[in-house]
Formats: sequence, structure tokens, C-alpha cells
Amino acid sequence: MHFASRPIAAFAVVGVLSLLAAGCSATSDDDPTASPTRSASPTPTASATPTSGPSSTPSPSSSDDADDSPSAFPGSGQTTEPDDDPSDFPATAVVTYAGWDTGSRTLQAGGLVSGTTNTSGTCTFTATKSGVTRTLTSTAEASASSVNCAQVSFPAAQVSSGTWSITLDYRVGTQSTTSDPMTAEVP
Repeated sequence: MHFASRPIAAFAVVGVLSLLAAGCSATSDDDPTASPTRSASPTPTASATPTSGPSSTPSPSSSDDADDSPSAFPGSGQTTEPDDDPSDFPATAVVTYAGWDTGSRTLQAGGLVSGTTNTSGTCTFTATKSGVTRTLTSTAEASASSVNCAQVSFPAAQVSSGTWSITLDYRVGTQSTTSDPMTAEVP
């Protein structure tokens, strides 16, 4: 006997019927932003004769119209927000970590670039203190919605004691973005 296909088939039928029901609730009169339809109901009219006691008929309010906006089908992974391609927005670099590592005696920094998933660029970390500048590059690694810049380590021989300002520059061809500085203390 083969019982496994019945539950799967039942879920498939329920899923298809749910999608059909959701699709039937929208109009398609060449309007790409079709909204759910609502059946018309008769509007109550005021009578000339006063009634005794509070009315049990709810009065129409403008808040009912707010519920007419389309919503995503539950569990579909869709949202009511428009789909935006991350490449349509300017990229933003951020230093996510900068600090002294006593074990390795290095000034370490890491960062990410949001607004792009293009890993063909170069991550350049710059540490600056009192006119002294040190730079290291790292690899760009892809993530779901950003680019991770691999951690760099400035050796103690290159960074003297004091407060260093670290920035991240991400460059792809002629386009680039530079982060705000993050400070780190070298003992």
C-alpha cells in the first residue's frame, strides 16, 4: 500500500484552492495594482421618525476603507512592499568592528557593504592617527543582501599606541563608497 501520496496530494489541493481563491478576489481590468473586490451592500437610510434607544446598525466609517488594501497571501513569502533590487540603491559601507586583539597583538577591523551583492569590488580598510595612514585590503564575500568585507589585522609594528580611526572603502570600477570612521584604542 502507498499511503504517503494522499497527505501530500491533500496539501497540494488545499494549496491550489487557496491560491485560486486569493486570485479570484482581485480584478484585472488591465490594472497592474488590482485590489480585492468587495460586494456592495445596501446603505441604510435615515428615517424621519426618531427611534428609541441606541441604533444597532453600525454607521459607515472611513476606517473601513483602510482595510481594502491588498495584502500578501499568508505563508507565500511575499510582502505588500514593492520589490526593490538592491543594485538600485547606492551602496553603504560600514565598519562593524574595530579593536585591539591582545593575543595576536594586532589592530583588527571588519565591515560590510549594504545595498549591493556585487562581490567584484575591493574592500580597503584605512587606519589613521595623527597624520599616519595604514591601509589593508580584504576579500569581498557575498551574503544574502550585502557584501561582507573579510577582517584585516594591522600588526603592532605598524600601529603605535593611541586612538586610531578606521574607515572602510568599497570600490567597484569607478564607483565607491566610504564608511564613517570608527575609533579603536591601541594600548
